[in-house]
Amino acid sequence: MTPEYKMTAKERLTPEEKMTLKGSMTPEDKMTLKGNITPESKMTLKGNMTPKEKMTPKERMYAVIEGEKPDVWPVATPYTMLSNADHWVELTGLPVYKYYEWQRTADMDWHRQIYKIMYERQAFDAVEPDYGPPYAQRQKKEVEIVRRGGKAYFHFKKGDKYEPVPDNIHNAASGGGENETRHIYSKSDARERLKVTKAEHMLADGCNCSLDELIGLYGDTRFVINGGVVNTFYSNAYHVGMTNLYAMLCEEPELIKYISELTLEQNIERIRAYAAAGGDAIFIDDATATNDMISRRMYEEFSFPYLPPQIKEIQRLGKKAILTYFGGIADRADVIADAGADVLIMECSMKSYVNDYAEIAPKLKGMCLAGNLNPYDDIEITSDGELARRVEIMSDAGRRHGKYYTSTGSPITPNTTLERIQRYIALAHRPA
Repeated sequence: MTPEYKMTAKERLTPEEKMTLKGSMTPEDKMTLKGNITPESKMTLKGNMTPKEKMTPKERMYAVIEGEKPDVWPVATPYTMLSNADHWVELTGLPVYKYYEWQRTADMDWHRQIYKIMYERQAFDAVEPDYGPPYAQRQKKEVEIVRRGGKAYFHFKKGDKYEPVPDNIHNAASGGGENETRHIYSKSDARERLKVTKAEHMLADGCNCSLDELIGLYGDTRFVINGGVVNTFYSNAYHVGMTNLYAMLCEEPELIKYISELTLEQNIERIRAYAAAGGDAIFIDDATATNDMISRRMYEEFSFPYLPPQIKEIQRLGKKAILTYFGGIADRADVIADAGADVLIMECSMKSYVNDYAEIAPKLKGMCLAGNLNPYDDIEITSDGELARRVEIMSDAGRRHGKYYTSTGSPITPNTTLERIQRYIALAHRPA
């Protein structure tokens, strides 16, 4: 059955959006959107395979995850939606405030058109949807963006309040710091705060409306990561505060475990909702459960037990399970392997920890290990020649492991130019 939101009358595009998306553009506009790009980039962006490419991006991602040889190494980066946001103006030619309109729009035709621009100009083999409100909330239009005196403002209709739209999308998305407020002091507090929303209710609200558009565009050709959940360990911080969380591991461990069980229940429902859309994979971000934050013993007690149920549910629903760590994992890679995920993404070595690909890969018991290039040192600031050399070293390490695709260990940095991202993708599509 066609989802209700796809049968609803669409909002009209503004003249500015029509100018950008429907072709009434100046030659300069066309150059901005269609790009001064190399012939190699044009081949990639238009979907025409180069002579070395015989598989679709989707086919080659499945090949490497399942231990088969691809035509070329797939190329990805964690959280592609962050790169879309950080490079919004460069990708679309639209002003920053239009990003927030796009996130909230009930016009799914426009929403889909923007996805096409984003991912044809950033031709990653694996793509992810933006995190926007469900369709039922979009239809209510409780928040609109208005222009006053040349500036953009959020207009919160309830209460008739106005707030300036941030000029910097990346800074706005960062959240402005960790929660330090404790909301839960007892199990009864936890039950009151953490009431589970069932997958069928999320689906009825149109929770996958943005994902559905992405799958409609690329479901047959690219590897779609539907979305993901934050594992229970870090999720505790939303309810007890970040600093309190670490104290409570020693002082109130049973309450932390109780909160984790409730979070697990909600994560399972969210996984079921994501899987209903189709797509290929769902990720679990096991944030702060790394050796720069907690010991291996604490990891085994407070984080790991909640991973296998989520991974098994993802796989039961026919999707690949991707496990992500931004931090050091060398001392617990063997434990992580026991969780049974299909893919592991790990950060590059930095700060006080070392994530050496050659050291960690043999501990993973057949799990696909994504590359962990440094997005700043290896991509943003290095020369083309040095980038090519580092990509070659990374892919050689992956070839020895067998189950590999080229990736950064953390998201593409905001100041990396679009031209640089395209260069990385072109260089990394090396013969396997």
